[in-house]
Amino acid sequence: MRRIGALALLAAVLFPAGGARAQEPAFEPVGSIADIMREIIYPMSDELFYVMRAPPETDLEWNALRRSFLVLAESGNLIMMEGRSIPRDDWMDHARELVDVSVEAYEAAGAKDLDAVRALSPRMEASCRACHEQYHPRYRRRAASPPDDR
Repeated sequence: MRRIGALALLAAVLFPAGGARAQEPAFEPVGSIADIMREIIYPMSDELFYVMRAPPETDLEWNALRRSFLVLAESGNLIMMEGRSIPRDDWMDHARELVDVSVEAYEAAGAKDLDAVRALSPRMEASCRACHEQYHPRYRRRAASPPDDR
């Protein structure tokens, strides 16, 4: 009998009012997608794009690079959050690729593998370009040049 009472108490705690209740998310977005791009993704991705300008040499520099890639990976998660993301599969695919490449860079930096970090730059650039061509309103959109009539 005690066992049944304990199970009933446990069920009441886990499933109040007779069923599981969805809770509201505990987060509240602060920045817009543009804010995240400008303040997080652009500067952190530059750490990957320009790693060869000043390659890390010390443990401190490797840790800073690794931290940049972790922030970059998490920023991909931020732009996939409900209420902030664009509800299209291709948006989520682009954001997922940002996370995937960043995680690989994070792991390569953790292993202090400069060749592996450098090798990820073209993949990150292609991912950024594909997303921007589709979603950034001013990305490489220039008026057509007038024909040269000389």
